[in-house]
Amino acid sequence: MTQSRIQNHRRRTCLAVAILSSCVLASCSTRQVSRTLEGSTAQRLVTYSLDQFIGELAEQPEISVMKGKTVHLGVYFVKDHPLMDYATRLITARLNLVHGIKVAAPADTSEFELDVFFNSMGTDSDDFGLSVPTFGLVPTSDSINILALDMYHGITEGYAIVKSTDDGVIQQTERVLARIRRDNVSTPIIDFPLNQLE
Repeated sequence: MTQSRIQNHRRRTCLAVAILSSCVLASCSTRQVSRTLEGSTAQRLVTYSLDQFIGELAEQPEISVMKGKTVHLGVYFVKDHPLMDYATRLITARLNLVHGIKVAAPADTSEFELDVFFNSMGTDSDDFGLSVPTFGLVPTSDSINILALDMYHGITEGYAIVKSTDDGVIQQTERVLARIRRDNVSTPIIDFPLNQLE
């Protein structure tokens, strides 16, 4: 072989390896934020995480000191959320069940003001693994999973601020993060769950 043929062969081989590597690496991981209540699994993920969040929030020392007292309750998120009424009712019920805390009507007097602030309340998904793009050859999919981990999460995060109406003392709870997971392993032949919602 001549020197120029050897160099052309090397260039073509390097180009083929570079194209193949970039195709494989380009589809290794994606993150997708889902609409909050799209389907039963998403609803269960977000409501289970909300329930876990409220349970952990109720155990914070700033909340437990209000045992047997009355509070005015405010629940806030950055925008209108379809679960705000549900969250408010669940917080009201959990406070009463766990600590005997009564939520007062707005016109009534209370011993404390309790404001719960949500940073996050929703679902997201993440795919991580090895997949190969279909280059439009398969009309129903952009890629084929060789081996991938599909992660579906319900996430609720937030904190509470407690104000005493007697002396005006304000306290903030720790930030609470509740995450409920449902993960699947995907291959070209079969998908199987790593964990299930109970």
